[in-house]
Amino acid sequence: MKKNVKQANINIHLKDLFLKWLQITSTFHSLTKQQSQVLALLLYYHYKFKQDITNSKILWKVVFDYDTKDLIKQELNMKDSVFRNILTKLRKLNIIKDNTITSAFIPDLSADSKEFKVIFNFNIINE
Repeated sequence: MKKNVKQANINIHLKDLFLKWLQITSTFHSLTKQQSQVLALLLYYHYKFKQDITNSKILWKVVFDYDTKDLIKQELNMKDSVFRNILTKLRKLNIIKDNTITSAFIPDLSADSKEFKVIFNFNIINE
């Protein structure tokens, strides 16, 4: 049986990968553009800090530290009140829980990753 596979190779900067990941998986969540942008940068900094910090508790403290959040606000040119509202919404959606990001939203990237694959398998059900 022949497999029909469609593949797209996309060159992307690491920082942009996390937003693209959220855009591709958007059918599984209903995040707004701003929520996705904030979450993408939290994921990016989580990935970056994870290279040097092996203790998970400390890692998450650094990700949600004032300086990191301030950096994200600056990068997105976002007011503090808007940023705080987005974090609150992400908490209500259980995407952020106890100042950690739910693992379902964290792409599995190793430190030396040069590629990241998202694969969808559609199992066609005969009617």
